[in-house]
Amino acid sequence: MKPSQRMHGLVQHINAVAQQLGLDMLTVKKEYIFRTWVTISAPLTYAVFGVYWGFLEARRHWLEGIKSSIMLGGLVSGSAKLLTILLRHTPIRDLLHFFIKICEDYEQRGVDFIHALNFGIDRVYKIQRIIFVGYSITFLIMLLMPLVLLFYKGIRITVMPYEIPGLSIDSNIGYGLTYLQHTIPEVVGGIGFYLGDMLVLLALNQIQTFADIFQLKATALNDALERKEHFRYVCNVGEYNDFNIQALLMDLINWHQLFVDYCELVEKIYDNLIAAQVFAASVSIVICLCVNLNEFDLISAIFFLVSAYSMSVYCIVGTQIEFAYDQVYQTVSCLSWHELSCEERKLYMMMLQRAQNMKIIVLLGITPLSLGTALQASELDFCFGNLLAKNNI
Repeated sequence: MKPSQRMHGLVQHINAVAQQLGLDMLTVKKEYIFRTWVTISAPLTYAVFGVYWGFLEARRHWLEGIKSSIMLGGLVSGSAKLLTILLRHTPIRDLLHFFIKICEDYEQRGVDFIHALNFGIDRVYKIQRIIFVGYSITFLIMLLMPLVLLFYKGIRITVMPYEIPGLSIDSNIGYGLTYLQHTIPEVVGGIGFYLGDMLVLLALNQIQTFADIFQLKATALNDALERKEHFRYVCNVGEYNDFNIQALLMDLINWHQLFVDYCELVEKIYDNLIAAQVFAASVSIVICLCVNLNEFDLISAIFFLVSAYSMSVYCIVGTQIEFAYDQVYQTVSCLSWHELSCEERKLYMMMLQRAQNMKIIVLLGITPLSLGTALQASELDFCFGNLLAKNNI
């Protein structure tokens, strides 16, 4: 398959997932249908019932109150994803069409560009499989474990960490209605988490693909500069050959400008979502650690795994983006600039200056999105959770 066909299939897959939630990403005019309102109601119901139940449990014992808020991080990240999709529908739609157009344009420029595009799409599919399998397993366990414990041991636990006022889980009808109500935000949340992650990670991974295309263009320019240098030693007096260097240089500069603008656009669209995802996952890890260091709780243990690997995926991709920035800078630095004319060197210096000052993705203006941030957050989470558990604060 051509890269454009593969990218089109990936975009259609993301849109099909979005349509399950009533969020058509490719439509020109955003419409609110019944499924859209069900999706919007999912975080609202958890916020109302979860906060109310957590307040009641905290009055009884502090640990019970913390147990009731183990999914608070999921509420924050899920709400951030939903609001981003609703409020920034048009730029997200334009990005998805832009990915397909880039593939259609550059798959016609040769095998090297096709390989770079396919390699970038393969990266996205690998991440897609990781997050799909991860979310599917964890959310299925969270949905099925209460039923398994009920049928085999007679133990009644809820899917979400709250009970609905007026419905007692000790009665069959009350437990059944509670389970059904919990299933709605659980399923909507799982699909929504997957959709939000795919939109963000697809956009972030294109930065690496664009960096690979930049390197191919730079290699073509370097080859022309080397041919020009070799031509000087073998040419006759007065003979001149430009080797199309100016056109290649302008093509490289234009692509670098597109690369810089794209990075800034992605950060502008998804900055709040990425920050909410990482910090909410960090808070969830602290709460789940605190609960499990006091006594083992199955739901919080599962949600701990969800939060930890979700934060890790984002930070790993952030580190790969930093490598892409370094790749672009090294590519620009290694050009045979001494073969350029005086005017061409001025253009080259402007590109080099921009490559030296690339704006990295920063979470709320505090810390960069990278593996180092994930390691620091994990260390702080463990220390803080252990402190709470030991001192019963």
